[in-house]
Order: sequence, then structure tokens, then C-alpha cells
Amino acid sequence: MILSFRYPLIQFIRKYSSVKNEAIHRIIYSSSTNIWFNLATEEWLSNTIKPNEHILFLWQNDKCVIIGRNQNPWKECFLERMENDGVLLARRRSGGGAVYQDLGNTCFTFLVSQAHHQLDKNLNSKILLDALHSSFNIKGHIHGRNDLVYGPDNRKFSGSAYQNTRKFALHHGTLITDVDTNAMKKYLNPNKEKLLSKGVDSVQARVINLCQANPSINHKDLCLAIEKSYRQTYSNNQIPSAEILSKEILNSIPELNASYKLYSDSQWRFGQTFSFTHEYEKRFPWGTISIGIISERDGLIHTCEIYSDSLYVNMINRLKENLLGQMYTGESIRKACQRTRNQVESEQEKTMIDDIQAWILAQI
Repeated sequence: MILSFRYPLIQFIRKYSSVKNEAIHRIIYSSSTNIWFNLATEEWLSNTIKPNEHILFLWQNDKCVIIGRNQNPWKECFLERMENDGVLLARRRSGGGAVYQDLGNTCFTFLVSQAHHQLDKNLNSKILLDALHSSFNIKGHIHGRNDLVYGPDNRKFSGSAYQNTRKFALHHGTLITDVDTNAMKKYLNPNKEKLLSKGVDSVQARVINLCQANPSINHKDLCLAIEKSYRQTYSNNQIPSAEILSKEILNSIPELNASYKLYSDSQWRFGQTFSFTHEYEKRFPWGTISIGIISERDGLIHTCEIYSDSLYVNMINRLKENLLGQMYTGESIRKACQRTRNQVESEQEKTMIDDIQAWILAQI
């Protein structure tokens, strides 16, 4: 369902003319259901946010599979089925696993400038929960760090993620209203070890479509309810009418158009694949990782590809860089892993490097 709201898009860039000390709240809708455009728009809003801005961005994607930065689409998806059914493939810049979305999802992004604001994840969740309760009589609650759940058995209807940079902080996720759960089975190819540890049936049993709690819920009404809740939460601020974005603005905003071209580019989405001379795959408690290495007669690692659903994208990329050009020996791999370990900061990343090092050394 494509949004058709009462607020016209007059001049989208009109908010950029002046900077004031008080917070400027903006509510932005995307009228496009194209995943590449919506990812590009979220990225563009993040990169161009003004120091006093606080943004709510609401959007929706037609049938698509979104994979993490370091994932292999040939392993994560059934690409031929997707192509036959018109399901788009998208690759995020961030880490994480593969997800399926369709018009039964409502996507939200809370975006604030780091200069004058702090991202309050609990307050954002309260805005969503208040919208569901007041407009649809759905009483959900926060569960764990990232989920919103419903009912005594804590069935999940929303997952989210967070990103912090020097310029902005972002909290985004989805609300599952009426997603096609059969499509998940059709287009996603879950890791066999993950299936054994979690099980598809058990995962689906823990998820609920919000239409099961209230059959009248739909994307448009849900967005309006979230907008109302957002305005009530920040009632002390004058919030202007919502802005509507469409793909028509691509030609007038070069930065946005460049992001769109990247996300839609087949090289970005599919990347390179090789017939690896050495392939390893393993599931750890922190995620799944597969490594493909091409080593020629000189014993050097000429090609190294690392695919993972881990959220630590930079750590994975550094490990790949440190392995390239090294001798394919235990000593060189140990040194490359230790070099990567010294480059990361968090204890979680260091533990992951230790796991990967021990695993690779056991294979060669």
C-alpha cells in the first residue's frame, strides 16, 4: 500500500535554511516502497542532519530481502525464486543477518543529531507502544534490548537496531503488521547450524503479526498513529506538517541519487564470488561466519572473502585486510588475527577474533 497523505511535498529542503538553538522536529514519510530508495533516503537524512534536528522517518518496502554488509547472497537467499517473483535484493552498509520484508511491514527511523540531543531508545519505544495502544488497543511491551512483544508469551512484533556516529544517532526497525511468513521460507536460506540451534518453527512461533491482535491495523493508519504519538510526546515543540518524499526528488538531490545508485548497483548487492580453494563455515554464539581463501602455489593468500551475520562490520573487514597477502600458514594467520585483535577496542570483538583464530588454525 503506497501512502497518500493530506500533506503535500512543497519544498523538501526548506528546513535547511536556518539553525536555531531549540530542537527542530521533522516528520518524514516515504511514498516509495522501493527498498533501494528508502535505504538511500535514510542514509542521506543521516549524513545531512543539522545540529538541532530530531527526525522521525516512516517508510515501507515492497517484497525484498535485505542482507548484511558481509553476507553472501548466494548462501543467504534463493536468488532464482526472488528474481522470478520480483523480489528485490538489497545489501545494508551495516552488519547483521538476512531479513525478508514486504508490505506487511512498517519501518521506522528515529534520527537525532549528536550535537544537541541524545537518542532515547526507551522513549522511542514508548512512542510506538503508545501509538499501538491508543489507536488499536494493542498492549505491547519492551522485551530485552531490541524487541517489542505482545501477550503473556512475549511474541515479537518488532525488532530494532542502533547506530552511533560522531554526527548522528539512529534507532530503526520494523513493526510486523501482516507479513507473509511463508515468503520467509521461500526466499531465505537459513544456515543449517542456525536451524539446528533455533529451529524455523520455534522462531515463527515467537513472532506475531499485529493484525492477529487487531485485524483493522494497516500501514497508513499505523503511521498516522505513530505521528500523533510523536507529536504528543514532543508537544512543547512546534512540529510542522509532515513531509512526503518520492523518487521524483532523486534528480534534484545529487547526494541522495548517488546513494540510490549504490544500493541498486548489482556489484554492491551481489559482490564477487569465487571458486575458493579453501572454504570454512561455522556458527558461534555471536553469529555465523564463512571464510573463502584462494591460495596459489606461492603459498600466499591471494583472495580472501569473509561472510558473516555479525554486527561488527569493521572487525570483519580488518581481518580480511590483514589476511590478504599473507602466507597461508598457521603462523601467518595467527599474526594476522593478533594484528586485527590489536586494532579493535571492544572485548566482544577481541573474543570473536580469538574464536576465529582457533577455528581457522584447527582447519589447516
